Amino acid sequence: MDPLLCGLAVNPALPAELVDRPLAARHPALPPTVVVELLSDPADPVAEAAAANPSLPLAVMEELAGRPTGRGPAARPVRGPGG
Repeated sequence: MDPLLCGLAVNPALPAELVDRPLAARHPALPPTVVVELLSDPADPVAEAAAANPSLPLAVMEELAGRPTGRGPAARPVRGPGG
């Protein structure tokens, strides 16, 4: 992972003209821990880009969607009617 890219994505103090933070937040080479951290970024475009990042762990995607996909560690059993 390019440390510069990682730093650009997580440093909201950098002047906007120096970096496209949403572009950096959606970069697939960002470590999953950084992508998860960016979900709580105060800038909506950055948080939205992080949510669309393919490096976002499946369990976090499930949590954001509010439902299990059945493929990740956060998957919970689906109960039928009456159960």
